[in-house]
Amino acid sequence: MSGIFPTIVECPPDALKSKSGQARGIGVYELEDVLVDADLFRRLRVRGEARGADGIADLIVALSLVSGPPFDQLRSDGYEWLTEGASLDHHLVCGIADVAHVVTTHALAVGDIKRARAAAEIAQVAAPYEEMPRLDLVAVRAAEGHLEEAEDYLRDQVCNRSDDDGAPEDLSERTQAILRHREWLSRTG
Repeated sequence: MSGIFPTIVECPPDALKSKSGQARGIGVYELEDVLVDADLFRRLRVRGEARGADGIADLIVALSLVSGPPFDQLRSDGYEWLTEGASLDHHLVCGIADVAHVVTTHALAVGDIKRARAAAEIAQVAAPYEEMPRLDLVAVRAAEGHLEEAEDYLRDQVCNRSDDDGAPEDLSERTQAILRHREWLSRTG
């Protein structure tokens, strides 16, 4: 090629020369200073919680990073290290459910039912086996004025559901306390 700009060809670094590669005697690529969405989610959650009421915007941004269960799009023959050992995927599921619950609760308190529904639905997709997103969806339906629909969903998706196609597990004490406090299912039908 002619011209005043040189052609630059970058080759990937030699994996055998990385610190880990030298220590292990095999080619190992290292990534430094890389921020992935899971890390960003965790940082936004910490910052949002530390800021109290002023941190709700950080929690909303954190939820915007969630599109499904953590690490649900891994290729079949790689990245096992993300879901083994420390079970980062399980920690993220709980974190997503917690953040969504805070956002849903805040949104309901300020009358933003649309945001409340969006947060609860994100949690439902990301944490399908957690009860809190389901209870949040009941609260959203009730806030929308759909009390009968809310109670039907509560009966079907919380009180009578089974995650393993077997008998449903007993409701947790926390769920039972929420049902009593909100007086859900206490109306005569």
